[in-house]
Parts: sequence; structure tokens; C-alpha cells
Amino acid sequence: MTLGDLKTGKVAVLGMGVNHEALAKYLQKQGVSFQVIDGWKTDAELAERLSGFDIIFRTPGVPFFSKSIQTLKRRGAKIYSQTKLFFDLCQAPIIGVTGTKGKGTTSTLIFKILEAAALRQAHGRKVYLAGNIGRDPFEFIDKLTPNDFVILELSSFQLQDLHKSPHIAVVLKITPEHLDHHQDLAEYIEAKTSIVRFQSASDFAVLSYDSESTRTFAGKTKARIVWNSIKQEVKPGCYATDRKIFLNGEIVAKTAEVALLGRFNLENVTAAIAAAAAAGVTDGTTIKKAISEFRGLPHRLEFIAEIGKVKFYNDSFATTPETTVAALTAFADPIVLIAGGSEKKSDYAELGKKIAESKVKTLIAIGVTGPKIAKLARDAGFAGKIFDTGLNDMEQIIAKANEAADPGDVVLLSPASASFDMFDNYKQRGELFSKFVSKLAK
Repeated sequence: MTLGDLKTGKVAVLGMGVNHEALAKYLQKQGVSFQVIDGWKTDAELAERLSGFDIIFRTPGVPFFSKSIQTLKRRGAKIYSQTKLFFDLCQAPIIGVTGTKGKGTTSTLIFKILEAAALRQAHGRKVYLAGNIGRDPFEFIDKLTPNDFVILELSSFQLQDLHKSPHIAVVLKITPEHLDHHQDLAEYIEAKTSIVRFQSASDFAVLSYDSESTRTFAGKTKARIVWNSIKQEVKPGCYATDRKIFLNGEIVAKTAEVALLGRFNLENVTAAIAAAAAAGVTDGTTIKKAISEFRGLPHRLEFIAEIGKVKFYNDSFATTPETTVAALTAFADPIVLIAGGSEKKSDYAELGKKIAESKVKTLIAIGVTGPKIAKLARDAGFAGKIFDTGLNDMEQIIAKANEAADPGDVVLLSPASASFDMFDNYKQRGELFSKFVSKLAK
């Protein structure tokens, strides 16, 4: 898609939310006329209101395989997205990062490594972090040069109908997620394959060797494969043992130098180092500086406070059971776990087993899925205390958690579920957790 195509076509922008604010400003600046379509109630109404448009910018909230979108596509409309247009117009090489969890952490760490390298080398290269983490890419698209790098966090919603792939594609572990949006797990995985499907032999695909689903991406790309792992040696690529991190067989850092909490975060670290190496950064000093200074993103195992010798951690971004299972491995102290939220059709059986065998001493089960998690934990042999009734706001939840905790314990908010039954989103859930934890100290 070119700006000429946009200027001569009848263009609709579907939904004027946060996702399209920068896009709308960019289109206006370029002299592209468009109409914003908002406030529809049904698929049929949306298809009717979009009838007659040549180019339609789909919002990630409207599934690509929805009846309205597919009807319009059959009628000859070009179904586009902000992400697709950015790939068409971006002059700089793109490093795209996807996976079920860890995208934001990995993207940010790649940014930190490349930014540190750019500063050390002083060659004028600029590095931009964009997507769900970082800035909207249309805020800086006019500033990009072929010498720069753009790190772009990409969800399955954004990838599903791409027709171009990034120069460096990073695919982390893939586990069941967003099954309320995708038809099934197969469609979810297939949506993510666009990140590698259109690569050439001069591109790179950084793939998690530890994920069976992700390994299959090697057969879907022409790019050079680079692996990452925390379970075994991989070449070419980056892997971690208990004590050391290796890049293409050479030690680049010690695991003790990683500031991120939890061994599972080494999956993100090794992926980030492998991606940075594909971009030309292999200097151990630069890598060590980045991984030792980066302590993580808000709402991802974020340390909030220690009050009465009880440590409080905000892991509100944990919206899948797999993420909470991983979080539980990060602590050696007894845990008061706050888990539960709105339904996403996830399987909580493995989480129930993990709660039963881990350091969890008390489970505070909240929201729609909380009682389900509590039952599965009890069925798996969990012998600790469970509170699963009458807790319908964060202040009550924090009060109960604080009451249940003893000195030396950890209070962990790691819901394993979405947030929409009680909160606007995971950010509000985490912010309220932090707010009421802070109140305990007063």
C-alpha cells in the first residue's frame, strides 16, 4: 500500500481508540481523506456501514475472521491495519517480537542492548521501541532512516493478516491464549506464523527451541534460523545453563548478572541476546550492561514494597495460567497467592497442581475463575488455606492477603486470568494493587 493508493481510495478507519490516534494524525498530515466508523453493535450493522469503502483499517479488537470483515473482503475491499501500513512504509529494518508471554520484556531488552551499542559506537543509528510496549510507530515513522532499527512487539491480532515479515523475527514460547478471540489454538498459532512466512534468505528467525509449537516455525521461513533455549545447548543461538549464558558457544554473561527475577525470564534474555546478535551486536560488555540494569516492566513480577517483613509483588500482567505457574517458581519463601479474574477459556489444571506442590501457603481466589482455580488446587492436594468468597474489590483483597501473611512471606498478585470482571484492564488491576499495598505502610 502506498500513500497514492490511500489518497485515491475511499478509506475507513474502524474505531478511533488508542490504536488509531497516531494513524489518524499521520493520514491527515499526508492529505489522506478517511471516515471513522465507530459505535456499531452487530456484525451485520458493521458490514453495512462499511459498504462502499475501498480500504478498511481494521482495529485489533475486530477478529480478522469475523463475518463482517470476511464479507467486505469478498466484496473486494482491501482489509488493512495500522501494522500492515507501517510495514509498507517503514524505511528501517524491523525486529518483530511475538509469543504468548514475554513479548514486552524481550522487546524492551532488545531495545536496551541495541541502544547501548548505538551509544558505544556513536555511529548515529537510532533505535525505536514500538507496539503495545513503547511508542506508537506512526509517531516517528517520518524520522526513520535505513540505518535505524525498530523493535516492534506484535500480537496475534496484528500478525494475522500481514503480508510482510520483519527482518529479524523473534518467536517466544506459544501456549493457549486468546481463545475467546481466535476460533481455536490452531488458528492462534497460524496467525503468528506471518512473522516468519514472508522472510527471505537474508533475514533471521530467532526461535525458542524449548517450545514445540515455536520450533515448527523453522519450516515456515526462508530466513536463517537462530535458536534460544534454557534447557540445552543450541547453535547458532543463545542458551543458558544454571550459571552461564552462551552465545554461539561463547560465554557472554553469568546468569547471576541478570537483574530480572525468575529463571523463566532467562527465556526472554536468551531470545533478546540472540536477536541483538542477529542485528550485529555481540559485544559481551554491552550485553552484560543491559541485562544487569534492566529490572523488568510494570506489572510483571514487579516488587512493590516490604511491609512488616512481608514482600508484595505485582504480577498483574499474568493473564494466563502458564505465566502464573512460571511466577511461582521465582520464590523460595512461602507465598500468599492472589489468583483469578475473568474467563478466557484457559485450562487451569496444571496451575492447580503447581499451587499444590509449590510454596503457596494461602490462596486468595478472586473473580470468575478464582473458585475454579481453588477447586483444581484442592483436587491436586493443596492443603493450605483458601479464601474464595466475599472479596470483590482490591482493598478487601489486599487486607485479606496482609492478614494471611506472616513475616518472611511473599504476597503475590498473579491472577492467571484476564481482568475484565472486576477491573478495566490488567494495568488498572496492578495499579490498584500497588495503591492499596502502599496504604498498608501508612
